[in-house]
Amino acid sequence: MEIVYCIDTSSLIEMKDKYPMDVFKSLWTNMERLIKDGRLIAPVDVREEIKQGDDELKKWVKSKKRLFVKHDKRQMERVKDVLKDYRFLAKSQKPGVSNADPWLIALSVAKNDKEREELFQGNRYIVVTEESKMKPNKIPAVCRNYNIECINLLELFRKEGWKF
Repeated sequence: MEIVYCIDTSSLIEMKDKYPMDVFKSLWTNMERLIKDGRLIAPVDVREEIKQGDDELKKWVKSKKRLFVKHDKRQMERVKDVLKDYRFLAKSQKPGVSNADPWLIALSVAKNDKEREELFQGNRYIVVTEESKMKPNKIPAVCRNYNIECINLLELFRKEGWKF
C-alpha cells in the first residue's frame, strides 16, 4: 500500500519559509519526486491560494501541473457534506479567493472512499497541513471525524525516511 499525501497551502508555505529552495535542495527534489510518482497531490484551490503570493513558491507551483487535482463529481459531493457539517471551513481568508480547506478534505475523503469501494486498497490518502491538531475548528479535527490521518511536514519527512 502506498501513501499519497494531500498537501495544504499552509504546508507549502511552511516549506518555502523554513526550508528555502536554495538551502534545502534535496528536500525540494524529494517533494518533486513525490509529485512525479503521483504521491503528492493537492486540490486546484491550493494553487489558486498560492497564486495570490508573489514569490518563489508561486513560480515553483507553475511548473507542477501534476501536483494539482481538478474537482471531480465525487469530490464535489464530498465537499457539500464537509461544508454542511463544518461551516467554518467555508470562510475564505481573502475576499475573492477560493478557500482550499474543504476541498483538501473532500479530496482525501473521496480518494479513500474510492479505494475502499473498489476493494483495491492500493493507496492510502493522508492530509498534510500545518494547522493546529488541538483546535476544534481546524483541518486536523475535521480529518479525525472522517478517519483521515492528518500530519504535518515533519511527520511526512519521517514517514518517507528523509534525513537532511
